[in-house]
Amino acid sequence: MMYIGKIKHRIEKLCCSPIEVFVFHAVSDNFDERENKRVDWLQTADFEGRILSLKEQYRFISLDEAYHKLRWQWFRMRRYAVLTCDDGYASVLGVLPFLERERVPVTLFVNPKYLDGVSKRDGYATTPHYITREQLWMLDTRLVTVGMHGYRHDDATRQSAGEFEESVNRCVEILRTHPRYIPFFAYTWGRCNDMTQRLLKEKGIVAVFADGESNYRFRQGIGRKVL
Repeated sequence: MMYIGKIKHRIEKLCCSPIEVFVFHAVSDNFDERENKRVDWLQTADFEGRILSLKEQYRFISLDEAYHKLRWQWFRMRRYAVLTCDDGYASVLGVLPFLERERVPVTLFVNPKYLDGVSKRDGYATTPHYITREQLWMLDTRLVTVGMHGYRHDDATRQSAGEFEESVNRCVEILRTHPRYIPFFAYTWGRCNDMTQRLLKEKGIVAVFADGESNYRFRQGIGRKVL
């Protein structure tokens, strides 16, 4: 069976160009250690340069469109890329005009707990400013979609089934009223297990990883690479 699976994967690679999904976090002109971890930060000019470079190689599409292509498109010769942003840092608002000009869609994966503008991550050394609920709900544009990143920034594999389900339910309860909400769940640090995968599937929610993988067909979720 494993051998057959490898053959199928090779055939898919021949028939379909991969869809590359990229993730970024905070973007600003200058790094501030009180605000961000350097590993989660990009300088604005660097961010814009990477997007323009990718546009020369790929056509950017939304995550939802990519999902449907991975599920139903058997032959795919054109090269596509998707842009996603985790955590919901307020600094993302500063790059949206650039993405709008370049017609690059982006999916924001947010932790609803931090939308109140007050709450901070437990045990997080820096004090980032998060996008607020009011700011998020003002983003009613076809280039922005909104997905889930857990109610808080917790490791899903350290939660019980009940805790993880409660986190997902609270995300859905809060975000489903957003006009650009999509039922996609990006795992914090990409960490998941059989329990979390099973629960998302039961709820009809698409899993999104941080595994550095390219996407040829949809299997257990959508792989992502760091921008």
